[in-house]
Amino acid sequence: MYDHEDVSRWDLKPLYTDERSWDQNYEAMLQKGFEAVSRFRGQLAKDPKNLENSLDAFFSFNELLEKLYTYAHLLSDGDISNQKNLMRLNQARSLYSEFDAGTSWIRSEILRIPDLKPSGKYARYLERILISRPHTLNEEEEKILSLCSVTQRSSSLFNILNNVELKFEDAIDSKGERHSLTLASFQNLVKSSDRMLRESSFHNLFSSFEKVKMTLSENYYQKVLENDFYRKVRNFNSSMEAALFANEIPVSVYETLLETVEKKENLDQLHRYVRWKGKVLGLENVHPYDLYAEPYEEVEMKFTLEEAIQLVLESIRPLGEEYVSIAEKGLKNERWVDWFERPGKRSGAYSSGYYKSHPYILMNFTGSIRDLFTLAHELGHSMHSYYSNKNQPYPYASYTIFVAEVASTFHEEMLYHHLMQRIQDPKIRQFYLHYKAEAIRATLHRQTLFAHFEKISHATVENKEVLSADFISGVFSNLYRKYYGENFVVDPLLGIEALRIPHFYSSFYVYQYAIGISASLALHTNLLNDPVEGKKRYQEFISSGSSKTPIDILKDANVDVRDPNTIQKALDAFKQLVDQLDT
Repeated sequence: MYDHEDVSRWDLKPLYTDERSWDQNYEAMLQKGFEAVSRFRGQLAKDPKNLENSLDAFFSFNELLEKLYTYAHLLSDGDISNQKNLMRLNQARSLYSEFDAGTSWIRSEILRIPDLKPSGKYARYLERILISRPHTLNEEEEKILSLCSVTQRSSSLFNILNNVELKFEDAIDSKGERHSLTLASFQNLVKSSDRMLRESSFHNLFSSFEKVKMTLSENYYQKVLENDFYRKVRNFNSSMEAALFANEIPVSVYETLLETVEKKENLDQLHRYVRWKGKVLGLENVHPYDLYAEPYEEVEMKFTLEEAIQLVLESIRPLGEEYVSIAEKGLKNERWVDWFERPGKRSGAYSSGYYKSHPYILMNFTGSIRDLFTLAHELGHSMHSYYSNKNQPYPYASYTIFVAEVASTFHEEMLYHHLMQRIQDPKIRQFYLHYKAEAIRATLHRQTLFAHFEKISHATVENKEVLSADFISGVFSNLYRKYYGENFVVDPLLGIEALRIPHFYSSFYVYQYAIGISASLALHTNLLNDPVEGKKRYQEFISSGSSKTPIDILKDANVDVRDPNTIQKALDAFKQLVDQLDT
């Protein structure tokens, strides 16, 4: 039973008063079926009103499904070990799959309407369908493909293994003291000045994943095979092209990111950063667990929840009092957030919700500076959702993943700028310079490395080769060598990291973090150069949903992600940080 009275957890009552209400609604939707939509089958070409009415019914039922699914996944993520929660989540997924299959005829029938001229409230939706003509099958084939989605379990299997069943031995520090090791605590333990604790944390965590590397590699291989199957069926040249097409992103954007980040002069700056990190830590060679070490540990950076909330709210004040008021209400009064780690709760952080609900944020707050910036990041997502839902009709309220990571990293940039304006102590300034350099390394360089791995793994399968645990680890290790240079030690366990990245089950997702931080740095520069126009353009951006292509939405905000200079300016910002650190 969900505890509605615990104010440290999100309040799901705006969705459903309790689990029983959800169960009743699920049964009602199951019995009702899709008659409101299916009665228009075969009628779309006969009368333009039939097309509009069918889409009205389609989106109405889809909105109810979204509410059903949102509650189920939030409930399950609150306690993944609860089998009843998992059952509800699977019921919602199954109903979604049935709805997709039961309405798959709509797309095919729309494509058969002669000389269709998209207009009215569904104009952009219809335009996107017409663009997808080369990748759309006939009605029966589309129905079969929709039904296939129920078999796509690799992400769910990874989630259970990663968050519930895998256990890690305690990490040991140089004094022989034990430290509880979890996915959440690992993030802080590897920052310690105690190298033995860092190494123990790394070894114990990665060793647990290595013990199940055959299972993990086979599970990931299955995911890549699924992608290869769908790209073949839908007539795409590659899985990358298929994934990017869904968000209206040309493959050239992905390729430009890799080419720009991997230019010799740009990787040289990352190599230089690694050398500096070794020097400041007193190390000749830098191991993976040293990358995360905090060289200014004497600077005490712990935040109470109240302090973190206040700092984040102060940082976004340049976006206006209304903006701050909405965020404050969510964080303090309306219980948008599930704040703290507990057994069975999903690790990490995210923002979720549905069209008529307020946003929901999952955190695992421990008071670290990472948690402070994570809060800013997830609030960025939530405010993006809030404004898009408020300003767009339901069919266009959901923004694509591509632009999602812009708002989140923009919030992080605002927080960093706010903190740097308050600092007088040189040591604290160095601390934040290092933190910012690490943030760019982790978001721009690391995620691009991940993106390159995804390109290789999918190309391998597309060339009819097999992904094995050793192959996956080898590719990942070689990319680390390329990115981090000769002063970086590629430990034998490092390649296992490829098997523990949750986002690899949302294929071709991670590159958007790198694009996102590049775009957000450009947006923040615009805000600093012209506060009035910058604020206006930013709020228009987060209010746009999917009313235009992601490329055009960002272009309207004065950011062109097709231009290599947008990426290069973010890399130049990293170089400037290294210049200040390495003096």
